[in-house]
Amino acid sequence: METNTSRNSSSAAMLRQGNNMSALIATVLLLVVLVAAQVAAAFNAAYTPSRTLTSPRTTLIGYSDLRFTTKLYSTTADSTKNTYRGAGDKKTSKHAKSNNSKSPAKKVKPTSRSVAIAALANAAAASNSCEAEMNAGSFATRQLEEDNYYKLLEPRDKAFARLLVATVQRRLGQIDGVLACCVNKLPSGKNKHLVQATLRVGAAQLLFLKKPSFAVVKETVEVLRIHHKVTYSVKSTHVPEPMIKFVNGVLRKLSRKDDDTDKMYALTLLDEKTSSRDNIAPWLLESWERDWGIETTNLICDEIMPRDERSITPHIDLTTKQSIGFSLGLDGGMDRFNRLVEELGDDSTVLSQGSIRVGVNGDVREWPEYNEGTWWVQDCAATLPGIVLTRALYDRNSGDVSNLRVVDMCAAPGGKTSQLLSAGFQHVTAIEANPRRCQRLKKNLDRLRFDKDKYDVVVKEGQKWSPTNRIDGVLVDVPCSATGTGSRRPDVLRRESDISELLEIQEVLADHCAHILPAGGIMVYATCSLLKEESEDQVKKLVEKGLVETIPIQPSEVPGFEDAIDENGWMRVIPGVLNGDMGSADGFFAARLIKK
Repeated sequence: METNTSRNSSSAAMLRQGNNMSALIATVLLLVVLVAAQVAAAFNAAYTPSRTLTSPRTTLIGYSDLRFTTKLYSTTADSTKNTYRGAGDKKTSKHAKSNNSKSPAKKVKPTSRSVAIAALANAAAASNSCEAEMNAGSFATRQLEEDNYYKLLEPRDKAFARLLVATVQRRLGQIDGVLACCVNKLPSGKNKHLVQATLRVGAAQLLFLKKPSFAVVKETVEVLRIHHKVTYSVKSTHVPEPMIKFVNGVLRKLSRKDDDTDKMYALTLLDEKTSSRDNIAPWLLESWERDWGIETTNLICDEIMPRDERSITPHIDLTTKQSIGFSLGLDGGMDRFNRLVEELGDDSTVLSQGSIRVGVNGDVREWPEYNEGTWWVQDCAATLPGIVLTRALYDRNSGDVSNLRVVDMCAAPGGKTSQLLSAGFQHVTAIEANPRRCQRLKKNLDRLRFDKDKYDVVVKEGQKWSPTNRIDGVLVDVPCSATGTGSRRPDVLRRESDISELLEIQEVLADHCAHILPAGGIMVYATCSLLKEESEDQVKKLVEKGLVETIPIQPSEVPGFEDAIDENGWMRVIPGVLNGDMGSADGFFAARLIKK
């Protein structure tokens, strides 16, 4: 009996324990279900867009407004610690850290897009002020040309990289205007210049180069993905995935079809929100309209900012050691001149005043007779000061200038110095105030193999230099705004409006050159500016002081530029105004004067 009672008690205890275990399991299962529901809700909240894009016009994309990607793909990432919080947040996920701790990725071959973006980003990163950033364009070109990866690209890829950089430089105002319609705020931090450059290059292709939109988005965004695998002049780092998605979102938005206009949204914004004048500083446009009128200003803008970038035919003007003789009507050395033209190819043309215009094709250092020092790069308009100075001295001395001494003020990079040396003067003194530019001047003269007994290079401010021997002529190409070179250096079109320091230097240099000349000495005052206050107005002031008077430039001296001679006998070359090949020449001014 006792045995049965004991067994019954044991069974009851086991039953109670089983019931308790079942209750515990049920409780645990309920908790698991509740937790799973919360996790699913958090996941849906994190990855469900906060707004629907029904039209490209409806949304601005702002990097700072997101935790995971962009406003367009808005998320809430605060629910998990393992989520990347954005470029400006110091907290990163464990997963992100583990990725960064991996061994360095295998290097990949750069593309034309990657070297162009790197050049633009590095140029912007090197800027320390707003003005420097606006003028970073010429530095970007230099960055590109000095990039070892650029040098290894195939000629076709090199040309495309140059086109990308040039288009961004030339159309920066319009490109940024279009991006501003889509982007609320750009990322900050160490990758901001890279992201900005990538957006600009992508937009440039969609807006002006008419590249297939799918390829533009895919291949431009890919630059950010491979950035850490390519070694540039600055340390390459991983670009955070949110930044990559941000750029992808912006470019995809621009590349979509706009239902209202039935064309790409980027092109709609370009037409409705921007104009070519956005690429030029307002003060400069106002100055041109005041100096030349609205019609001529429009011609300038059309020449330096053509409506279709693909219509631009890149070219380089070369001056040879025989060019000055060509302009003077001399026959010496013309066999070599003609042979060079033939070697340069079918796309080379001899211009009326002696330059050779060549279509851009590969590295100029690989062109015929570069190493022999036969020619140098110089815009055809920039040859005019040297031509008219040489012509005046040549005529006055019955064609013999071998006993005359001339000076080239502000001589770097050396094009006009080289012209004067080629003309056969007894001695040429090249004055340059900037030591770095002076080194470039010396290097160029060395390559051109001129007789070093025939010239001196002096590192000194021109207004502080005085001759120890008689001089017969002086060419002073004064420091200026360089606004005439806008087609090649678009950055100068966005420079600051204050040029008062330049104006002062110009006047001081002009006065000094007039004083150091003996009676009867010839002076040529020149600028590559399209502003009268730097050019015509400075010469008028100098003439009014009574030291010099004008020797009018004759049409026969400057073939192709006859229509650029004004009522004073001065040269005023304006881009887009002259007919034929000279219409694409740089803006330039030259006045020839004689000391009383």
